[in-house]
Parts: sequence; structure tokens; C-alpha cells
Amino acid sequence: MHNNKLLLVAITILVLVNLLFPQPENPGIMKAGWLNTTLNRDGRTLSVVIYYPALNEGSNTPIDTTNKPYPIIGFGHGFAMQTSYYTSLFKHLASYGYIIIAPQFPDVNHLQLAYDLLYCVRFIKSQNSNLNSIFYRLVDTSKVGLFGHSMGGGASLLASSIDSTITVVAPLAAAETNPSVISVMSKIKSVVYLITAQNDGITPPSSNQIPMFNNANPIKAIPIIKGANHTKFMDTRIWDWTDPRGYLTASEQLRITRRYLTSIFNLFLKEDTSYFKFAFGNIALNDTSIILRYNLKPLRPKSFNLISPSDTTFVSQNKINFYWQKTFSLNLDDTIRYKILIARDSTFNNIVKIFDSLSHNHLEVNFFGEGKFYWKVIAYTSDTTQTESNFLSFNIILSNNDDKGNIDIKFELKQNYPNPFNPNTTISFTLTEDGLTKLKIYDLLGREIQTLVNEELEAGKLHRVQFDGSRLTSGVYFYKLESKSKSTIKKFMLMK
Repeated sequence: MHNNKLLLVAITILVLVNLLFPQPENPGIMKAGWLNTTLNRDGRTLSVVIYYPALNEGSNTPIDTTNKPYPIIGFGHGFAMQTSYYTSLFKHLASYGYIIIAPQFPDVNHLQLAYDLLYCVRFIKSQNSNLNSIFYRLVDTSKVGLFGHSMGGGASLLASSIDSTITVVAPLAAAETNPSVISVMSKIKSVVYLITAQNDGITPPSSNQIPMFNNANPIKAIPIIKGANHTKFMDTRIWDWTDPRGYLTASEQLRITRRYLTSIFNLFLKEDTSYFKFAFGNIALNDTSIILRYNLKPLRPKSFNLISPSDTTFVSQNKINFYWQKTFSLNLDDTIRYKILIARDSTFNNIVKIFDSLSHNHLEVNFFGEGKFYWKVIAYTSDTTQTESNFLSFNIILSNNDDKGNIDIKFELKQNYPNPFNPNTTISFTLTEDGLTKLKIYDLLGREIQTLVNEELEAGKLHRVQFDGSRLTSGVYFYKLESKSKSTIKKFMLMK
């Protein structure tokens, strides 16, 4: 009885660990559906199977539309093999939210196989705009991965050397091709991830994948599965006699394959950086089932936007707080720095201030000047890997512009500054008529939080009110200005 309790506890702990820290070799949250079709490319007939995320597993089952869009993965089978030999890999990737298309090649012309793969990818892309397709508006046409086994793996590399829009190529035991894929590896612009079998007797690493790795551009990696052979990347065991080398069981070889195939696709096709540790980081480096070689380079930071100031007016010699979105790189070894450019023009030909080597996504500046200014931020991981934000503007007016007559006489509630704020901000406004004026704060449900102004005020001058949000929780609030005949409202954000 005691042993049964211990076993139950151990199983419970294992289940909880898998839920909290999912392993990429385990199935994803979706089911796999599939369909068969026939494509024709320049007289070449391709019998194609397509796997996709589905509500229920099975042939022609309804597609899952809740987790769109789905990146595309093209697959090429090995010499004299069938696409049905790789079903477990297709189902696994579909469960993670990919559309996998796998043609049955009509011949062994390696260059034509590469074009077959690219044609299949373009077919799936076209379905995104096809009203009659189950994939209508469900395809991520900007993200494409390729992989394949043996001959098909070599063809996937050839295809990547032809099409620079391929995001990542991750073949299994890739074979040298004719024309030579080894000689064109340097033309591949995508991430190259060569999953390799240590005891492969058909495409030995020393004459196939290692020369490919050596000639590839970074980012690249070659995880070599210890004790693996050539044929156990497939579900069928009928070809194991062709490569009796290796001591790893087929189930274990496929488990490791799923682990690294899913990780590299999720990192670069889903842009999920939690898989960096599995593909390149500490988990991969400490995995005793593989030998990992890799070469990383700095990557461009992902797109980001500015937050504030935006169309904001300040009195000169005030502190200005600049805020922008934090960005990231898919290479978690990268260090991201920011550079703020402030200019007199939106084309940034007349730059007046530069603040460089910033490690955070905000900066307080003592800014002196007058007039309209434009600003933007450049995020960079190296001199050549940079991403620019959008640009925004702000205005500086002299302090004597508070005098009546120097301000346009109009009813205007200005955007608070800073925004977001923590916990203090300034709200400015102008009036067109003298009289009772109210300025109140409301929450998202329209409940009044605080009255800042409730008094007779003079028109034609700039009024400024300080607001202290230290007693409030983080979130979006509204501030409303009311005069005798007019009212207006704006929102602002408290970010603690």
C-alpha cells in the first residue's frame, strides 16, 4: 500500500511538471486533421497529404480556427520512401498549430524536388485568400519552415537556397544532392538546424551534415543524436535492415527528434522565446542524448512602437519622460540597446539630440528648446542588426506663453504628461469662456474617483493641474473637463 501511494505521488508530480513546464516532445494542445489532394506543377503530378490543427483527429475533420494564424511547414520524404512513414511527426507538428504539406515525389531529380516543395508551400499560401478553402484566412503566410528526411532533407536545403523567404529549415539526416547542397549552403538565408544521427550508415554525418553545417551561415546548429541511425526517423521498421548501425530504440529517436524539431520551429515560426533553451540554451547544452554544435549571430529586434510623448505640449525647461515599448530578439544571447533621436523634422535630417546605449525603455530628459520636435527610437543588437520604431511629435512653448493673449483662445483639454504615469502627472487645458470649471477623474466603469477642479477660472490662458494617482491601482482612467457650455474627455494610464 505504501509503495502504491509513493507511485501515485510520483505520477502526480510528473503530471504537474508537464503541465507547468511542457516538453516539446509531448503533443500540443490541438488535434491533427488531414486531407489528401493532387497538385500539378509543370506536368509533374504531386499526390499531397496536408495535416492541420483540427477540432478532432481524423481525415477531413473541421479545422481549429481559434489559434490562427498557422505557419506553413513543407516536408520532403526520403529516397523510395512514402509520406505515410512520417505520420507521427506530421500529427505532432499539427498539434502545435502548423499546416504541414508533404508531396509524394514523382522522381528523384533533386532540383525538381526542391521546386516541388516550394510549389506546395505557395499552394498553401494561396489558400489563405481562397474563399472555398478550409484554410481561408487561417494561414500565416509570412512564416515558412521546411524539413525532410534523407533525400527530402537535402531537397529542403536546396529549396531554401533558392527561396530567401524561408524562415527556418530543419532536415533529418539530410543527404548530399545533385546539384550539391553542400556547395550552396552559403546561399541559404534562413536558420539552418541539421538534426543528425550519430550512427547513420546511409548519410554519414562526416560526409553529409557536418560539411553542410560548416558551409552554412549563422544562425545554424547541428544536434547529433547519440546512438541514432538513418531509418528510425520514420514510423515504419521495414527498412531498418538497410542501416543496422546504432543502438537507440526507434521510439527514443523519434522522441528526441520531436523535441528539437518542435523547438526550432516554435522559436522561429511562432517566435516563442521560451523554446530558445531547448534549441540552443541550457537544456540543449545539458542534454546527454545529443552532441550540439551551433553558431549564433545577433538578430534584429522585433518591431515595437513609441508610447509617449505624442502630440503633447510642454513648457520649456521641464523634464520630459520618453516611453516606448520594450522589444526582444529571438536570440536570447543578444543584448538589446536603444537610441533616441530627436529632430526638427519628421525625416530626421535635422537631428538636435541623440541619447544612445540605453538599456531600458524609458528616459527622463531635461529638454531645452522651443517649437515642434519629432522623436523615434532605434533598437539594436549590433551595428548591422537594428529596428526602428515609428515616430511621434511634441511641442515646446516658452513659459511666458501662459500670459493671456499669447495662447489660441479655444476650449482644449490636452493629453496629460507623462502618460503612462507613476504616480504623478500634469493635466493642462484652455477655456473659451470665464466661469465655473470642473475637472474630474473617472474609472473605466464611469465612477467618479476624484474632483481636481471645481472653481471659477479665466479663459484664454493655459491652466495646469497636478494629479497624484498613488492611491489608485494600475490601469486606464478618464479625466473630464467641463465649462458652462462645453465638455470633453480623455483617457490616461497609471502604470505602477
